[in-house]
Amino acid sequence: MESLLRWSIENSSPQDGIQSNTPPATRNDLNPEIIDAILGRPDAELMKEDLAVALDPSKPEDARVDALDHLEMVSQ
Repeated sequence: MESLLRWSIENSSPQDGIQSNTPPATRNDLNPEIIDAILGRPDAELMKEDLAVALDPSKPEDARVDALDHLEMVSQ
């Protein structure tokens, strides 16, 4: 444990523990479509879509049941 503490002291700089007052830089080069492809769409969006399908009387019953099943899985 002592050797780990010694290593951390030797490999840290004086600025490591100090918080900066400058806000983090915003990134404008992020593409939301790529982020959605990697992480998946937010659960809230999926739940809204499932609920819209489930409540739409013009959709077939099988599609409405599938939407309710998916809604149940997303909410857990």
